[in-house]
This record gives sequence, C-alpha cells and structure tokens, in this order.
Amino acid sequence: MSKGKLKFGVLAVSAMGMGAMVTNPVLADIMKAFPDIDPTTVMLISGLPSLFIVFFAPIYGKLTQYFPKKALLAFASLCFVLGGFLPAFMTHFTLILAMRCLLGVGLGFLMPMAADLISDFFDGHERQTMMGFQSAFTSIGGIMYQMAGGFLGSFGWNHAFYAYLLGVIIFLAVHFTLPEPQRKTAPQGEKLKMPGKVYPSFIALFAFQMILFILTNNAAVMLDGEKIADASSIGVALTLMTVGGLIGGFFAGKVMRVLKDYTFTLLFLLFGVGFGIGYTSYTLAQFFVATTLIGLAMGVLVPSYWVKLSVTVPPPLVALAISIGVSAMNIGGFVQPYVYDGVRKLFGLQIGRDSFLVAMIASLLMAVFVLTEAIVAKKGSLRDVSAR
Repeated sequence: MSKGKLKFGVLAVSAMGMGAMVTNPVLADIMKAFPDIDPTTVMLISGLPSLFIVFFAPIYGKLTQYFPKKALLAFASLCFVLGGFLPAFMTHFTLILAMRCLLGVGLGFLMPMAADLISDFFDGHERQTMMGFQSAFTSIGGIMYQMAGGFLGSFGWNHAFYAYLLGVIIFLAVHFTLPEPQRKTAPQGEKLKMPGKVYPSFIALFAFQMILFILTNNAAVMLDGEKIADASSIGVALTLMTVGGLIGGFFAGKVMRVLKDYTFTLLFLLFGVGFGIGYTSYTLAQFFVATTLIGLAMGVLVPSYWVKLSVTVPPPLVALAISIGVSAMNIGGFVQPYVYDGVRKLFGLQIGRDSFLVAMIASLLMAVFVLTEAIVAKKGSLRDVSAR
C-alpha cells in the first residue's frame, strides 16, 4: 500500500490518545449539575481514565503476542466510543464514573498502540520522524477534543460527550487504511526477557510526567493567586505548552539525529530552563515563554524514548516495553500531587511558585541521571566491541 495511507492510518490512532481531555472545559458545569457530589469526586471524571491506562497499557502489550492488532484496535475503539459517549444520556453519577473507567480501558490500549504500530511499519530515520509526528498528532488530538468538548458543552454539560463520536470516524479511517502488521514472535523454545538496560528509560518517563504535572497542577494556583493572570490567560499558557509539544514533535526526528546519545540530557536541561523561567516569572509574557519551552522539550522527549525502547528490546517485546513506558508516565502523573505535598511539607515550601523551583531542580537532577546512563551505556558498548 502507499506510504501516505500507511502514515495516515498510524498517525490517526494518535489523535484518540488525549480523548480524556474532552471533559476538562465542562468540569465546573458538571459540578453544578451534581451539587451533592464532592468536587474532588467530580474531578475523577478527568483523572479516572489515567488510572486505568496504568493497568491496561501493559495488558495491551501482552495481548499483542496472541491477538491481531486490528482486533485490539476494534476493541479499544469500542471502549473509547461507548465509555466516552454514553455519559451524555446518564444522570446517575456512579454510572458516569463507570463509563470513564471503560474509556480508560480503551485509552490504555490506544496510547501504546500508536507508537507500537510505528515500530512495526517503519525503521531508521523514518521511524524517528514518525515517532515525532505521532507526538505532534497526539497534541493535535488534545486540542481537537478540548475544543470540541468546550463548544458542545456550551449547549449543556452532557453535550460535551458527543465529541467522542469522532472516535467512530477515526476508527473507520484507520481500519480501512492500515494493514495487519506481521506478528513478531520469539524463536521456538526461546524465552525472551526485558533487557535490564531499558529500566532507566521507564524511570525517566515516570519522572518526566511527574515533573510535567507540576506545571498543569500549579499554574493556575500561582498565576491566579498572585494576580498575574485570569482563567482565560491561564488557558492560553497551557495551550502554548500543547503548541510547543506540537512543534517539537514535528522536529523530533531531526533533533534525535543531531543530538544522538545526548538527546535526553539536553531535553531535561531545556525542561529545567523552562521551569526556571516559570519560577522567576512575574509577567504573563514570561510565563508564556516558560510553557512554550516546556512544551518543546515534551514534544521531543517522549517520541525519543519510544524510539529508544523500540531499538533496545527484542522485536516481540517492543509493544510490551512501550506499554510499560506509558504506564510509568501515567503513574508519575497520578502520584505527583502526593509526592510534591511530601516535599513541600519536608522543606516548608508553598503550593504555586515554589513548585516550579522543585520542578527545575528535579529536571536538572534527571539531566545528570540520563547523562550518566548514556556514558555508562557507551562504555558498555565499547567493551562489547572490544570483546568481539
């Protein structure tokens, strides 16, 4: 089939990966519709899908060894559409939460599937470029779903859930443009294990998402609390992060080829610079620069790790490795508020601005961590070459 159709089919899967964001613009309206439900519980509408991604992404990785990926795509799309769309007709809050869990199951399959399919169909520089495009299309999907949710939600909070019908169109487009990839299996009688050298990548993805969520969870607290910006301007700042991720994704392949082994070190340093600017920002324009830089680093870092995992593990384990990486990221995002709360109490810090200082220091420590890993890996490779 034509490379154009193949690329379209693979990238279209990425557009569904940020589907949980549909409800973000209408959370306040849902709180008003359910005044007897604690606001923290209502916020589970946004958070529950991420929790289910943690558990179901690795399940996807294991199932790829036994089932066709197009069948798994059909199952994931069904969970995505039903779990996303059915709350439009529900008035019982518990049922809505149950549907958000079903949505999380679908996303747990779809998020690693996007990068996994790229590793199936593309190699070398083309794989690097496509992984970057996958990150960009994920950002496009996030923008698309948030805008659709906000527009439809203006007619009533339950109308926002109609946005999930876009999943039907995307599924049909992917189903008819994407061939079934050849299943990769281990040689008969050989039991494959996950190489030990991939675990630092899982740690880095966990830390990256935990640091990133410091921005999304504390931007409004800082900007609104210090009277720097109102809600609409805060929304623009976070949108600029997504736009930065979109731009970074499109150039990720070139960045990987230029920076090579030091890609992750320089990206975590850029992450640190962005949070440093955020910490010292007392004007909205400065904060816009901070979120854009953080977004740029995000847009390159994630696809770079998918490329690294896809070439580090044996081909039959690529889907599982990427799935574990997705889970590690979602665990990092989920535990971030609790980890920062512990750090804040330990050092007597405040919520808001001080969190950006913590994120900057954590980013610089991660830059040292990934640099050390790169040096150790390089020495190990040289020893292997000498031994041969």
